[in-house]
Amino acid sequence: MRDDSGASGANPFRDLLDPSDNLPGRIVATGVKFPFRRNGKPQEGQQRLGGDISIAVNPADSKVVYLSFCDLVGTKYTLHVRCSTDSGQTWSGDLLTVPFGINAGLAVNANGDPGLLYQQLTGSGGGARWVTHFRTASGAAPANWTDLVLSDHRANKPAKQFDPYLGDYAYLTSQGQDYYGIFSASNEPDLAHFPNGVTYQRNHNFTSKTLTNLAGASVPISIDPFFFKLTP
Repeated sequence: MRDDSGASGANPFRDLLDPSDNLPGRIVATGVKFPFRRNGKPQEGQQRLGGDISIAVNPADSKVVYLSFCDLVGTKYTLHVRCSTDSGQTWSGDLLTVPFGINAGLAVNANGDPGLLYQQLTGSGGGARWVTHFRTASGAAPANWTDLVLSDHRANKPAKQFDPYLGDYAYLTSQGQDYYGIFSASNEPDLAHFPNGVTYQRNHNFTSKTLTNLAGASVPISIDPFFFKLTP
């Protein structure tokens, strides 16, 4: 949906209509189906599912818009990223697809370069892992995206205590040319889980891979929020 007058008129959101039904907005994809689960399943990394939609506009050119959504491709929950370069009138095909990608966040920096944050379940059974990716590309509707792994940890450690397991809290924004993001992941202090580095603001020991309280006693690992900044 779009309103070029800030929704101030008598009939707001009429600047972008779909020709199939003349209703506000534009249909980007049809036949979209996805599970909506309040409680996560072990085979889905213990995480609840629900569509994972995100949208971002190029701050330097409002005609360029990026959209992410999830649906079932066969039986596999799949993240899609698409782009419009004409204010939503027409949309590209998939720029990216990510099997079992969730928690998508899109942002476009001042250079017009899109960034994408998401978390992906890889492997299966006891070998399943949650991997957090940040990807970026140059220009509108790009075909080639960089890939930076921010975290990579087992999908069953720590043990699930409640829903959501991993959290629905991933978010990405931009300021100038910089990207800023947050995501949730296991706080087990193992540097191998953070291939591009990490700084903890709680008591920890990277050698013994343990968390500690103020008395120095070990405490169980859990899911924590993490923050990052990236300058291209």
